[in-house]
Amino acid sequence: MWHKFFRISLAIAILIIALIISIDKTHPIILGWLSGTARNIGKPINAKIYTGGKINNEIKIYKVNSYWGGKNADNYLLSLKTFDKYGMLKFINIDLKDKWVGRPVGTSIDAYDTINGYLFQSDVGGHFVDFQDDMKGFNLDPQLTCTGKQISFKVPPDYLGYDSIRIQLE
Repeated sequence: MWHKFFRISLAIAILIIALIISIDKTHPIILGWLSGTARNIGKPINAKIYTGGKINNEIKIYKVNSYWGGKNADNYLLSLKTFDKYGMLKFINIDLKDKWVGRPVGTSIDAYDTINGYLFQSDVGGHFVDFQDDMKGFNLDPQLTCTGKQISFKVPPDYLGYDSIRIQLE
C-alpha cells in the first residue's frame, strides 16, 4: 500500500515539474502572472487602425485602465509584432492622461506574450520610454492628438515603413 502511494505521488510530482518546465519554455510570462510580476491586459478592443492613411487590420489595440501601482490610467497599447523590423516597436504605449507616446523597455516573451487572444504584460514590459527621449527614444515629437474617439500620432518611419498611425475607436 505504501509503495503504491509513493509511486503515485512521485508520478504526480514529475508531471507537475514537467508542466512547470514546459510553461517556462513556451510561455514564461504565465509563471510571472502566477507570482504577481505580470498581469493580464485582456483581449484587443474594437477599433479601426490606419497606418500611413490606409486601414491596417493586422495591428491589435488594447485598453489599459490602470498603471502597475493601481493608479487609474487612460492608456492604449498597440501590438505591432508583424511590422517591427528592428525589435524596438513591437508595442507602442499611448498615454492619453499625460499626453505622450512611448515604447516598452522590454519586449521579449518574458515581457509580453499573447495566450488564447489575451495579452499578458510583465512589470518590466510596463515601463516605457517616451518617443521624444533623445537617448533611448527616437528624438521624435509624435504630435499626439486625441479628439473624441480618434487618436493620431507620428511614428519613426524607418522602423515601421509608415510615418503615422490613426486610431478610430468604436
